[in-house]
Amino acid sequence: MSLYTSHQNKIIGSIDQAVTNLTQILPLNNSYYAQCLEIFEANSDQRLGLLGWLEANIVAKMSQGANAILSVGCGTGAFDECILRYARQRMKQVTYLGIEPNEISAAEFSQTMGKQASNQVGVSVLLQKFEEQVFENKFDLILFVHSIYYLENRNDAIDAALKALKPGGELVIVIAPDEELNKIANLMWQRQMEQKSWFSDDVRAHFDARGLDYSEARVSANLNAKGCFGESTEVGRNIVDFIVQTQTDQLPTGLRNDIFDFLISITEGQGTTTCLPHPVDIFRCKKP
Repeated sequence: MSLYTSHQNKIIGSIDQAVTNLTQILPLNNSYYAQCLEIFEANSDQRLGLLGWLEANIVAKMSQGANAILSVGCGTGAFDECILRYARQRMKQVTYLGIEPNEISAAEFSQTMGKQASNQVGVSVLLQKFEEQVFENKFDLILFVHSIYYLENRNDAIDAALKALKPGGELVIVIAPDEELNKIANLMWQRQMEQKSWFSDDVRAHFDARGLDYSEARVSANLNAKGCFGESTEVGRNIVDFIVQTQTDQLPTGLRNDIFDFLISITEGQGTTTCLPHPVDIFRCKKP
């Protein structure tokens, strides 16, 4: 059964055709990406729900002794600082490493996370891509929080992450399903990166192909879309640009209108607030 109405499927087809005809789709540059991400996160309840789930189901069940945690594509550290704060409350020793290729985000991660550094807590960040580093049997927990999309070879990255875990360590991949809010992003990313985008089904397929034991859960979330449509605000433009991963004002008018029409068609009213649903899936895989 289709997730979409016939009208929505028609818009999706129009967007797909328009995107295919574009010469290129420029990605958001480092500073604007960081700005849009911050605004997007501030208008979403996903982070709060996701943190609550991870703290209760992952961090709270880890050893209370010493633990090494790796966050791949850690961004500014806004998410990781919450994980670290909770971890240090219950662990005797925590070593927290971030890997982030965006220079601006990596610098902010270092500053944000460094505030928690102490004799009990060690924090560091590597300004590079995950594929450029080799780890083996080093970490108790590895997190990919909405970062696996951006890696060049996601299958190899998952395999490398599993090798980097200590025996009994756990890999956690947080990823969006290819549904609703992410449908347009998927079309844009495939053209922008010239390779297939990754979503929940792809992680599931990887684990199944490797014959690995894993579990998954879904956290529901909503994005406040007020200001995104009609007389849009700067905040609204930042949110939409982050959704499609490019500056929408640089797109052809017809394509831009189709994107807005589709997003409007999936909005949900919650009181006086207009919301866009964007659930997230969490995959867990332990190293034997």
